[in-house]
Amino acid sequence: WTLPVADGTANQFLQTNGSGVLSFAASADIGARVFNSADISITNDTLTALTFDSERWDTDTIHSTATNTSRLTATTAGKYLITGYITWDIGTTGYRFVIIRINGVTTVATLRSAAINNTSQVIASISNLAATDYVELLVQHTQGVALSVILSAQTSPEFAMQKIG
Repeated sequence: WTLPVADGTANQFLQTNGSGVLSFAASADIGARVFNSADISITNDTLTALTFDSERWDTDTIHSTATNTSRLTATTAGKYLITGYITWDIGTTGYRFVIIRINGVTTVATLRSAAINNTSQVIASISNLAATDYVELLVQHTQGVALSVILSAQTSPEFAMQKIG
């Protein structure tokens, strides 16, 4: 068996040889974390795929800052942990939704929150992706007027996927 271990420099796994002897094994460091460098205005009651113009890292050409910037695309098949982080601008009515969707069709995670000032939302899913499958982070709100997903250093808007198996 293997167990992921954070070592601060690279992904490693603690593994056993079946006889109870533990050792570290380097794993394939496949993943990406992307963000948008500005607020994103979202029209009222409109499901919107967030776009991402910057990358914190991308180890497997998972994201492009030039085309389909809303997508993280698996180029290596496997199980992925997919996460999204957003903060809404101040608003007091309606609901806030965040969704992870595969290939523009299949919803694998949904989160709904009642409006409160500076609503932050974090969403995650583990999905088995084939090479060329893509995921998107979508949002929607019912504030009644346009509302922004606001820029907040290291936390919003951020989208990531990391191969875990």
